[in-house]
Amino acid sequence: MNVDLNEIIISGIINNVTDNNQEYIKFGITTTKFNKGKVYSSLNINRNLYTIYKDFFVKGTKVFIKGYLNSYSANNRIQLFITVTSISDNQDDILTGRSSPHIRRDPDGVEVWNGKRCESEELSEEESKEMEELMKDYR
Repeated sequence: MNVDLNEIIISGIINNVTDNNQEYIKFGITTTKFNKGKVYSSLNINRNLYTIYKDFFVKGTKVFIKGYLNSYSANNRIQLFITVTSISDNQDDILTGRSSPHIRRDPDGVEVWNGKRCESEELSEEESKEMEELMKDYR
């Protein structure tokens, strides 16, 4: 078994999401420590990954996260956070990997496939004529 010692798997409830208009979106989760109290974790997720899974980022949503530990030093204090590589509302997706694409609907009703909107486009006049020609035997 190949183990990445820097990899972290954690679950919890989303408690905030902060978009500073940078490459990473910051968010926090609340989890419990052996049923003895709450633990608050700070995480970063790449904007592209956030776009794909943004429907998980609602306060109060339970999520499962895979990522790696990261840190920086500010004012002689080390700041620790987790950089997310995968997020799901299903534990098996994190532990064994995803077997299917992520599909959701935007608030305006348009279906989104792995973060890309699937909007319908009007046919051109040429395409419309071609379609009519193909369908004439079925009318």
